[in-house]
Amino acid sequence: MTDDRTSLLSIILHKLSPADIHLKENRALVTERIEKMLYENGWSRRHFSVLMRRETVHLRIWLSHTYNLTAESLGEICGLLDIPLRDLIAE
Repeated sequence: MTDDRTSLLSIILHKLSPADIHLKENRALVTERIEKMLYENGWSRRHFSVLMRRETVHLRIWLSHTYNLTAESLGEICGLLDIPLRDLIAE
């Protein structure tokens, strides 16, 4: 049974390109920074979603790394957090 799982995992990992893995890591870094800034500002996700004029469910999807943030939405987030985009995406 373990060999079957190992070979299935190997097949899945082989099909993932380094670009796919890098994209997922970048999404995670951006959302972690957003979460940190929300915490530093003392804002809940609900409060932030009101400021963004979005449903809380959309914000939850963004912050769970399952949705691609657009340049427009990143710009809006930066405006609300009063930071330049480079500060949100810089490592």
